[in-house]
Amino acid sequence: MRFQFSFKHMATSQALQDYAEEKLKVKIEKFVTKAIEVKVTFSVDRHLQHANCVLVGGDGFSLTVDHVCEDMYGSVDRMVDKLGAQLKKKKDKLKSHKNKSTVRTMPEGRSSSEDSYSIDASDIVKYEEARRRKVAS
Repeated sequence: MRFQFSFKHMATSQALQDYAEEKLKVKIEKFVTKAIEVKVTFSVDRHLQHANCVLVGGDGFSLTVDHVCEDMYGSVDRMVDKLGAQLKKKKDKLKSHKNKSTVRTMPEGRSSSEDSYSIDASDIVKYEEARRRKVAS
């Protein structure tokens, strides 16, 4: 995992970089298996402290999180919390998608012995023609 830090309108701070990297690494390792790059930008605009994070994952996703506060360390903390919430939401969405099963049940009042339909050759021809038309369009 590679971290890039940039500072705008403020002096660079190794302590702030170490603090943000430590916090982000814990959250990212908890939810992401293939994080490639994390870009963190710190900036100051009058009395407001901005913290922005862009996470590019190895699974082909990208997340952007930012927070504005009057304290830079507070901005980092809230930014990490927001990133954790987004990563949790993404992971839950992937889990629920994978757990869906396609089990079909019989409607009430019917048994499998009643499912013997007589299929006519003309039905098969109509089906194949409709499928070809759908593919061609």
